[in-house]
Amino acid sequence: MSYAGTVYRPPSEANSFLLQATIGCSWNHCTYCAMYRDKPFQVRPLAETLEDIATAGRSFGDRVRKVFVMDGDALTMGLELWEPILQSLKDAFPNLRRVSCYATALNLLAKPQEELRRLW
Repeated sequence: MSYAGTVYRPPSEANSFLLQATIGCSWNHCTYCAMYRDKPFQVRPLAETLEDIATAGRSFGDRVRKVFVMDGDALTMGLELWEPILQSLKDAFPNLRRVSCYATALNLLAKPQEELRRLW
């Protein structure tokens, strides 16, 4: 697995597998947060993200129950990326119970209801 820049993990994700699907934050203008200022936002190539999942699955698949998808606003990714990522996580981690990520309110509100239902 590879991580670009400093890794930030919310305290509630202490025992989670950290998957960096995006780098930086798509908004990156919050006055209270400077965590991602040094990382221009980008979505990692899907193949790299899926390879990280496969590698982690081979190493400790049955021990993973939670996954935190990094970086600052991973929900900004489209369904065409989320669906293969979620399917790969399900396949790699048979005991997976939760996948979470940061999301800006603007990106959450911009997601169509059908897309949010499919992500659920």
